[in-house]
Amino acid sequence: MIIQRLSSFLAVLALSLPFLGVQAAEPAAAPDPTAAFKTVDLKALVPQSRMDPGQRAIFNPVRVRFTARLAAPPQAQKTAYLDRALDMLQISTKPKVSQRIGLDYGGEKLLAAYVEEGAAARIAKELKVGDSRDFYAYHVYNNQFGPALVVISFGQ
Repeated sequence: MIIQRLSSFLAVLALSLPFLGVQAAEPAAAPDPTAAFKTVDLKALVPQSRMDPGQRAIFNPVRVRFTARLAAPPQAQKTAYLDRALDMLQISTKPKVSQRIGLDYGGEKLLAAYVEEGAAARIAKELKVGDSRDFYAYHVYNNQFGPALVVISFGQ
């Protein structure tokens, strides 16, 4: 009996709240997954990241976001060094990588970037050489060419 009365009271209260000027809370917006990616300018990052020939600096992957034009579509790329670097860092969920893309960021040379398999498939399907996009990537290590980036997605 008490449960029925309480249930009825709550039902009436729920129906009355809008008339009393009480608004239901809006559902929380989903967090923006791109917010964790730091926006970088490749014109600054590439020269800052260059190492002397034969040297490399490996560090915990940093999430970066940058704008560039696709200069070369996905093509096969050896990834043994990337795999070793990720293994050394004990990355538990390594991206599956077997391809690279060429990026034109307005520098003196194109930048080759590793590309995760899912992103490579999307790039091949949705982009043409010359298309400019925001790319999302992990900056994994530096070498004589600049940053080693693993592109995992792209936006508009």
